[in-house]
Amino acid sequence: MPETELPLLARQPILDHNLQIVGYELLCRPLPRDDQDWQEENGDLATSEVVIGAYQELGFEKVTGGLPAFINFTQNWLFNPPMVSANILVAEILEYIHADEETIQAIEKLRRLKYQIALDDFIAEPHQVELLPYVDIVKIDLIRLGEDINLVQLIQQYQRPGLTWLAEKVETPEQFEACRDAGCTLFQGYFFAKPTPLYGKRIPDNKMTVLQLLTTLSNPEASIHDVTRLLQSEPQLSFRLLQLINSAAIGLVAEVTSIPQAITLAGMNRIKTWANVLALGKLSDKPGVLREQAVIRGFTAQYLAENLPATDKHTAFTLGLFSVLDAFMDLPMKEVCERLKLPEELSQALLNHTGHYGALLRLVISNELADWQNQVWSSQFITGITPDMLARASQQAIIDSRELLGPLNPGRLKQTPG
Repeated sequence: MPETELPLLARQPILDHNLQIVGYELLCRPLPRDDQDWQEENGDLATSEVVIGAYQELGFEKVTGGLPAFINFTQNWLFNPPMVSANILVAEILEYIHADEETIQAIEKLRRLKYQIALDDFIAEPHQVELLPYVDIVKIDLIRLGEDINLVQLIQQYQRPGLTWLAEKVETPEQFEACRDAGCTLFQGYFFAKPTPLYGKRIPDNKMTVLQLLTTLSNPEASIHDVTRLLQSEPQLSFRLLQLINSAAIGLVAEVTSIPQAITLAGMNRIKTWANVLALGKLSDKPGVLREQAVIRGFTAQYLAENLPATDKHTAFTLGLFSVLDAFMDLPMKEVCERLKLPEELSQALLNHTGHYGALLRLVISNELADWQNQVWSSQFITGITPDMLARASQQAIIDSRELLGPLNPGRLKQTPG
């Protein structure tokens, strides 16, 4: 394991009666305390860390192998669920959540979206019993259950067709057999495996831009254009959005290659949920000059693409923006492309500067570096672009990037390109 990698989360397997793994519970690191005070103070952040670690940093496929992930849902997460496909997530309703009208409506909304719902640490308290008609899985904590409650009678009293019982904190073979005989069909505990930490490298975001994104999204008058401009000012946020939309968890057939297309498909409510996840995560800044370089490349590529019938201007902007993501993410560009799941044409453009977009990017970068000798004007992919067009595009890109980034760099003096 590289020294720079840290434990992002832990997972504990969930097994069936044949001791075959059928899912994993995902837990934050360090492991959370099992009490209401801790959950009320830290629960939202803990779930955020788990979602970011599993979804953004490692990928659900790597974490669970495609099996369902059981994740604790606080009241806030119940009302604002993450953008994760229903077939890979089981929402665990914490035992402290009461069955008021808003809670039941939130659960019913998740069920309409085909999510499975689990009720955590069931001991037949009145507010838990009220939630039983709305859940698919009931988790019984053997330690919390104690000796005063008979497991067989508990299951018989509340069983109904379609309800699955999961015994957790199973620590011995005798407990496993007793729970199986009582009617449990899923099992979790130290008898099978302790929670295992999963390591990776946290990718930071720009705090100011995240907060500005939240401010923009909280404005009911915010338009797709407003959000697009804000996202285009921060390559890391753009990276996360396209990674999210193009991931297997979302399940779209077509590949999304531009920010406006991603926002249109995701919808403003989903973007707000995604931004909340980021805002709860660990945030830090990258140098402003690197972000400015990325935006200038994006605008330059966009303006040039308007003269190339085979290229899309929004995709060209994204390409320019992402061409410095290796520096933003402190990752090799190859790994960036793999995480992003871009179409092969765009990945090759970023990695090898091949194809229509690759030739365009090579032209943009050579102009930025004043590398006139390596500017290839004879390429079939950029026919129609002249040195004069490139000069005007790069000059306009500098102006527009400073206009776009100005609010994020309040201490910087405005300049005019010369």
